[in-house]
This record gives sequence, C-alpha cells and structure tokens, in this order.
Amino acid sequence: MKSRWKEMHYNEELDCWVVFWGDNTGYKMRCGEWFDLHLGNGRTLSCRLELGRDWYILTGRNDVRFYLKKNETYHVDL
Repeated sequence: MKSRWKEMHYNEELDCWVVFWGDNTGYKMRCGEWFDLHLGNGRTLSCRLELGRDWYILTGRNDVRFYLKKNETYHVDL
C-alpha cells in the first residue's frame, strides 16, 4: 500500500516549497494552500502555507504560526 505522505522540500532556485511524488515530479506550493503535516506517531496537523519575511504555516483556531526550516524535509498530504 502506498503511503499518503509525500516529501516537501524547499527549492532555492524556485524560492518555494515543492511536494514530490514518487516519480520525481513535483508540485509547487503557493501561499494559502492547505495541507496536513505529519508529526509522527499517527498525529497530523492541518495547516496553511504563508509567506512573510520567510515561509511559515498557520494552524488552529488562533492561527498559531510556525516557521519552516529550509534545510528540513517535511512529510505532507495535500
């Protein structure tokens, strides 16, 4: 069975986050896009991607902000 989680990496040339499918194709993420972020142990976080001085996600009723680290790989489901 295929995993629903895809890898999301930061692409410096494109200056955006890209989600990669298994066949080496990618999808460029844009501001305002919603996705589930895999936290491990079966836990997920529904969040929205935004760009200010840097890329961050918003989540929860109070729009809590977490900045994304450009050198990290995140597992997401679109």
